[in-house]
Amino acid sequence: MHKIQINEGWQFNKIPDGNIRDLSGLTVDTKVVDSDVISSESFVTVTLPHTWYRDEDPYRGLVLYQKTIQIDPDWKHVFVDIPGADQHAVVLADDRKIGEHRGAYGAFHCEIPEELLCNKEVKLRIFLTNVHDEGISPLTGDFTVFGGLYRGVNLLVTEHESFFDPTYYGTSGVILRTGIDGNTGILNAEIHARTDKEAEIVAEITDPFGTLLTDVRSEEVDSESANTHASGSINCSMALTFRIPDVILWNGKTAPNLYKVKMKLVRAGETLDEVELETGFRDITITADKGLFLNGEHIKINGVAKHQDFKGCFNAVSRENIDRDFELIDEIGANSVRLSHYQHPQYTYETADKKGYLVWAEIPMLKMTDSEELKADAEEQLRELILQNIHHPSIYCWGIQNEIGMFRDAEFMHEELKKMQQLSHELDPSRLVTAANLYTVKFKSKLNSVTDMIGYNIYFGWYYGEMEDYRDYLNRFHEERPEMPLGVSEYGVDANISLHAENPMVRDYSEEYQALYHETVYHIFESLDHLYGSYVWNMFDFHSGLRNEGGQKNINAKGLVTYDRNTRKDAFYYYKAKWSEEKFLHICSKRFVNRAKESIEIKVYTNLSDAVLYVDEKEFGSGTNDGNGRIIFSDVPLHEGENRIKVAAEGLTDECVFVRVDSEDENYRLPGNNAGQAVKNWFLSDDDVVREGYFSLKDTANDLLDDPDARAVLEKYLPELVKFMTEKDVIPLGLSMQSILSRDIPEGLDLKELNRELNQIKNEF
Repeated sequence: MHKIQINEGWQFNKIPDGNIRDLSGLTVDTKVVDSDVISSESFVTVTLPHTWYRDEDPYRGLVLYQKTIQIDPDWKHVFVDIPGADQHAVVLADDRKIGEHRGAYGAFHCEIPEELLCNKEVKLRIFLTNVHDEGISPLTGDFTVFGGLYRGVNLLVTEHESFFDPTYYGTSGVILRTGIDGNTGILNAEIHARTDKEAEIVAEITDPFGTLLTDVRSEEVDSESANTHASGSINCSMALTFRIPDVILWNGKTAPNLYKVKMKLVRAGETLDEVELETGFRDITITADKGLFLNGEHIKINGVAKHQDFKGCFNAVSRENIDRDFELIDEIGANSVRLSHYQHPQYTYETADKKGYLVWAEIPMLKMTDSEELKADAEEQLRELILQNIHHPSIYCWGIQNEIGMFRDAEFMHEELKKMQQLSHELDPSRLVTAANLYTVKFKSKLNSVTDMIGYNIYFGWYYGEMEDYRDYLNRFHEERPEMPLGVSEYGVDANISLHAENPMVRDYSEEYQALYHETVYHIFESLDHLYGSYVWNMFDFHSGLRNEGGQKNINAKGLVTYDRNTRKDAFYYYKAKWSEEKFLHICSKRFVNRAKESIEIKVYTNLSDAVLYVDEKEFGSGTNDGNGRIIFSDVPLHEGENRIKVAAEGLTDECVFVRVDSEDENYRLPGNNAGQAVKNWFLSDDDVVREGYFSLKDTANDLLDDPDARAVLEKYLPELVKFMTEKDVIPLGLSMQSILSRDIPEGLDLKELNRELNQIKNEF
């Protein structure tokens, strides 16, 4: 089966009054005749990959893509290959429904009916919507649902009646699972094919050095067939096992060894179809005390998280965009990537395989309701994620939820997560199952019991608390849940490279505060042996239509690199100093040019042991690395005008210019941003709020509402809010009442008295 790109010449139009449900209720092969939803004018020609999203027009609605394809008379079977459609698609061929897919991130394939291939041409119509749908994840999230056929469209074509079946959960029809038995690699191949009885399956396995293995034998462990077709072919499912002696392990960044596996359908010496995949053999284990082990060797996760979007093209990224991302991740020296919060392009996983990154892969379950439709969708997206990506050795864990505790912590959630955990292990016994919890989730919550490992998304020193709170928080979790492996799955702060501060503080959005935060917080993480590792949130600034803060609109600016990937923020170089073996020097705050002080502190990030500082070509002094990737020069005098600064060591230099000015440059500040306050300082200090062992406004709304006495107090003071919280699934009940009220305090509310009454009720949670 060969692939033909059909990305050129698509006709596109928005259908604001249309509803995809008009088509989703139809069964496959139903002919849509003179449908109003098809009648649409004002088409424009577009090239795929394509998204219709624009900041000035963030349209969420129904659209139609259509294109006429020419049919070769030799084609026996043709499939429409859609690697990603954001987010609910219905596919028609000559007005006959041939497929439907719910979910923006998994691949799927639809077969064009054989009888239509008798025509010279076939008209494809793909209806697509990104309208919020309570039955499709994600229901919420701090990222944009752009819409579009953003990974292009292909045809998969064969001239034979026997072929590997691409309609099996969007796979190639070949699913590879690997394992290790001593020095022997175990390769299990699950085959889904449509074939005749004379065809046989032949495997060609090539080792990482390009040698074709000739001493590999297979044995059929299971097979079944069903659905005989008019051509005489049958649907066939088969499992084969191969033992590979003296296997060469995939060993992360030190040795990302990959085997090529080519599966062929052969009849009388003729190859009818073939699928080639790369895979690897490795062993992953984890303990709560020591962390993660790759092939028996301990590895601390030094990770970064990333979304798939890129400035200028949004989600319609190219291979060049993905390559640029990995160039920057390579430079920083990370060893793991959390691919948030959904399935990413195949090329991303392939690149991670080749470069040796450990990958946390996950589904977009960011809010779970008690909807059977939503649960079924989550399970389907999980099946697709695993089956389409199981051959990638870089993936070490499957993520089944992110911060669903933000809205509530309910029994139905625990049961569904347990079901998804079991499904994950049934499909793939070799990998870990993980999840990321909001910081307010209680350590004893069942949300921390249903996976093999857990991550916490924690933002002390930004949204709440102090930077130093991480140590106590993480140690308390380990004390209360000593059986559960723990890592930090998100941490970070927003930084606008145009904003700067001599005395950086929380919520000033300065580049200096972001740098201070990371060098303070990561130093804590690396000192905790029980922590399996951490993921910086985020490697890159990314698009979020929810945001308008820090002087930037539609941008979550927690990245170490700007959205266009052109500027590395100072914090990038801190991690480069901690993780990379590439020797370098970087003077911090270079963009903070205009200075109003007579003397300043100059901070250098480096992995060198010492360096010399020069001011206007004169040696100021030498400094020593403090063990945290920093060399700090204090009380460096500045004269009026330009001051040329240079740092040098081991033949390397870095330079910048600071200009002494009479008064502080107000362009470096963002007016009205509440700098210095992690949250709105709205009534009391934390010490006045909390009474140990009793409820307070620091408790989550969910916990307060679940306790009858605490709920009665809330109903006394906040009857309308309680009614709204319990009847509308809008307010995140996993947040503290303090956080919820800080956004909109009801007029006349006596917060002190409300908190005092809560302080009289024992907290049994």
